[in-house]
Amino acid sequence: MAIYNISYKDKETDKLINEEMGNAYSLIKKLQLGGIGSRRLIIEYFSENMNHLKLKVSGLQYGNIEIRPRGIILHINQGVYTYAWTIPFFRLSIYNGDFFTIHGNGNYIQFNKEKSWKENRNFLQKLIRLKSEYNPSI
Repeated sequence: MAIYNISYKDKETDKLINEEMGNAYSLIKKLQLGGIGSRRLIIEYFSENMNHLKLKVSGLQYGNIEIRPRGIILHINQGVYTYAWTIPFFRLSIYNGDFFTIHGNGNYIQFNKEKSWKENRNFLQKLIRLKSEYNPSI
């Protein structure tokens, strides 16, 4: 689990992310899966260790989820910067309470449930299924 600044193209960062999460799916695999990205999610809260990613000015902050073979990449927009939080499947927990929350290795991000959950329900069900089917020995 790591957080990368992906605002600018960097081959070394791409290499690290691909080693950790697996290469991005091919177009055919994306079509077979019915898409590998969530719609835009409205971020409400960050865990204490991730507060540095919070917008410095007031306003809505967005993120989205990308599925990879070994986990997810949670893309977080912070003004002109974009960060990628990588979470392997074996460290990923998803909670559906007052907020929709993604947990990984002791950190979390809570999303606005009203919009985020309805728009992403099918995607999240697919994510939960892929997480349950994940076998690290393959």
